[in-house]
Amino acid sequence: MRAPWFEAVARPWRHGRIVGRYRAERHPGICAALRAATPDSVLLVGNSHAEYIGTPDFGGRPSLNIAVGGSTAADCARHLAGLRVPVRCAASVLIIGTNDIMRWRRPEQARSVARFEAEVRRILESLEAWSAQVFVAAVPPVGAWTTGRDPAAVAVFSGRLAALCAERGHRFIDPFAALRDGAGGIAGSGLYRDGVHLADYTRLATELAGLTVIDRDPTPCRDTRSWAEPVAAPARSALAPSGPRSFRTAAPNPAANLRVLRAAWAGRP
Repeated sequence: MRAPWFEAVARPWRHGRIVGRYRAERHPGICAALRAATPDSVLLVGNSHAEYIGTPDFGGRPSLNIAVGGSTAADCARHLAGLRVPVRCAASVLIIGTNDIMRWRRPEQARSVARFEAEVRRILESLEAWSAQVFVAAVPPVGAWTTGRDPAAVAVFSGRLAALCAERGHRFIDPFAALRDGAGGIAGSGLYRDGVHLADYTRLATELAGLTVIDRDPTPCRDTRSWAEPVAAPARSALAPSGPRSFRTAAPNPAANLRVLRAAWAGRP
């Protein structure tokens, strides 16, 4: 039987190895996509929730998916530090936190929350340099039947994300609101059998397309409302494109999706 201290050291190391290998697989494709970035592009950043969305169209603006499944905030910050974006894009969308609330990471401890906040600050520094607007999503809910993640931490970590958005002038959104069973961290329905991933990521792309209203001449937005309150889409600028918003989603790589899902079933990222 392994000592608790051994597991405390081995699990983060094992997680880092898994995500690092997958990040290395994704890196060439991500770099190729970034070389095609334009001032109208939207960057999708974060964990598997962001990766599985594919490349939706945001009101006529193409998206570039640079997310890596399994990432924690620290993994994401390291990933972004190794990338270069040739132009300043229209916006970026961050979905992060699901892998930071694993129970073995002790998300109930103040130091875990503080570490998460520090890593998200690093992420936002990159996104602020790369895009004119930044949208940050609340941490999605988890299934009541899953035991690997702490539902109580969903509200706490989402609250930190909302506070950072208010502090730095970004928009905090909740594209997962329809999945929540009340204001807590438990999902009502709409999840895959692992209790973490969504059953329908096309629907999530639709929600994001409705919430990420991108201005041509963006101004900082400081929204101090609680993350649990419904976050309506901001008023459209007179300079923003008019007409119905549309999106198209490129089919995600099934092999990559299954690889991450198998890891999730095994208690890994």
